[in-house]
Amino acid sequence: MKITKIKTAESRSADIKGNTVQEHCFYLFRSPVIFTIGGIDRAFAKGAAILYEGGISRRFRGTGSKGLKYDLVEFRPSSTAEEYIKGLEIPLNTPVEIYDDYAIAEAIKNLDMHCRTNGRRRAELCELYLRIILISMEEAVCGVEKAENDVPRYPQLKEIRREMYDNPVVNLSVDKLCRRLAVSRTYFHRIYMAAFGVTFRQDAIKSRLSYACELLLETELSVNVIAEKCGYESESYFMRQFRQHMGCTPSEYRRRR
Repeated sequence: MKITKIKTAESRSADIKGNTVQEHCFYLFRSPVIFTIGGIDRAFAKGAAILYEGGISRRFRGTGSKGLKYDLVEFRPSSTAEEYIKGLEIPLNTPVEIYDDYAIAEAIKNLDMHCRTNGRRRAELCELYLRIILISMEEAVCGVEKAENDVPRYPQLKEIRREMYDNPVVNLSVDKLCRRLAVSRTYFHRIYMAAFGVTFRQDAIKSRLSYACELLLETELSVNVIAEKCGYESESYFMRQFRQHMGCTPSEYRRRR
């Protein structure tokens, strides 16, 4: 598979109206989006994704005046890769909700980083990360379907998680959330883990660090200011948590990207 374009945290105010490219296009939306398919509009909250085949018309837009924010990977698959993609449980040219998009977003960032290097195994690593993105999409799609059927109060849990990732610096009180769902703390943590595969506390950390990564890449703010904006009272604690989860310091992360 040949990678032809990668964009991370891309912002766009104009609609995409029938644009067509020959490459396959994978989009991960970081903002609400409306797709037009067969003349019918379908609205999705933050976290939607779609894999377009080459030559397929793309029609989507942001909601209101906010525009769009998304990650994009364009690639040209070989005949073997096309068969591989068809073997995955991914609905092609159809938007899907992927609320747990953290793994996919990180894989796109890693793909972008490796595509910019000249390492001996650059092509091999790029194809590996692209496969990780597609497999993660399949897992996320299957995971949402399973959670909707098997996890009690899944819609309410999903809304809580959306609130967390939309406003990562706000401390959500577990006690208040339990009263909101009318469940005990123990039961809340159990169904949250069942729904998303991580604990509530781990998810809160991920939401803050994901926001920190965006600020590191999109602004020139100092690490200390970013730590404050992400709700950390201690810069050293922020640095320690960032290194533990991201494998490098915030400054190293910014420099590598």
